[in-house]
Amino acid sequence: MNVMPIHASLATLLADRRDRSLSQLPSTEWQTILDQASAHGLTFWLWEVPGVPASLQERVHQECLSFTARNLALAGELRMLLRAFRDQRIPCIPLRGLALAERLYGSVPARPMGDIDLLVRKEDLHRVQEMFRALGFNEMDRRPGFAAAFSYTLKFFVERSLMIIVEPHWTIAYPPFSDRVDMEAVWGRCVPAHVVGEQTLSLGREDLLVHLCLHLTHRDDAPFLWLYELDRYVRQESNAMRWDLIISISCEVGIERLVRHVLNEAVAKFGAPVPADVLDALDGRSGQTRPLAQRLVETSKVDGVESLATFFAVKGIGAKFRYARALLFPQPSFMMLEYGLTHRRQLASTYVRRFCWFSWQALKGLVQLCLGVAH
Repeated sequence: MNVMPIHASLATLLADRRDRSLSQLPSTEWQTILDQASAHGLTFWLWEVPGVPASLQERVHQECLSFTARNLALAGELRMLLRAFRDQRIPCIPLRGLALAERLYGSVPARPMGDIDLLVRKEDLHRVQEMFRALGFNEMDRRPGFAAAFSYTLKFFVERSLMIIVEPHWTIAYPPFSDRVDMEAVWGRCVPAHVVGEQTLSLGREDLLVHLCLHLTHRDDAPFLWLYELDRYVRQESNAMRWDLIISISCEVGIERLVRHVLNEAVAKFGAPVPADVLDALDGRSGQTRPLAQRLVETSKVDGVESLATFFAVKGIGAKFRYARALLFPQPSFMMLEYGLTHRRQLASTYVRRFCWFSWQALKGLVQLCLGVAH
């Protein structure tokens, strides 16, 4: 996990629930604080904080109103999708985003959300694709069939009053652990829920905690908001949490080090009520040899390490070649959307940049891995 740097006063604002005032800060620091609040998804925390200079209050209000408007549009889209899934009798679970916001805050606040994440069964992917196409969505994939073969999620988009992106996942984990989770057990532990006013399903509390931990390790530069919300979720569910199940899931999948690292961070930053014996148990297999892909994710702190780990986890030379080709040289339509290109003549230079970036990150990741092994 690599959480982006954050201003000490912002971290204090979240960690110290008794004093939410930043009025003692010199005015010269406020521009930096607001910039970092935007980067970490924390602007809405400054809405009612005393001390924000009048010259910056308008920016705070505008950003919060913008997030709220976007969230309301996403809520309407999610409501429509949940009804469509119900009509098609396809099981679906809203992940994070709006569902987590309602669970933690009781409403849809001015919290930034980029897209809509859902959990579906892998065997339903074909029906899910047909449903989204019927609803006017386009599918975005590096090459046809790449996501279903090598990834953990499909990606659909549609242009309405804003760009709507929906990602149907079929696992709660990320590469190289995507296929290790017993998803039948996860679906068996899900519970009925209401999200954006619609009857749906929700992950069991232990599965959601594991998913939130992995989501933090999944991003190269995670916003501080995610760590704060993990702490808030642990506090909310701590009395009913089955820590033994979390240990069991983590060890079975091989993610105990990652989960322990994230929980340690939540304890260090916020004093999250995670039992010490749970952290000890998650460290109990530290002496075992782990696959190369797993060690890469655990030790390398570079952008794109997940892609490199997936390459090593893929079985067979032919499959590795197809994976690398699609990763480095996706189809032009993907490149146009991914990089916001306006002309096809920009493709050649963008392909070169992409190839060089991935190659450089892979080299750094392997060097870090070798240094870690040496020590």
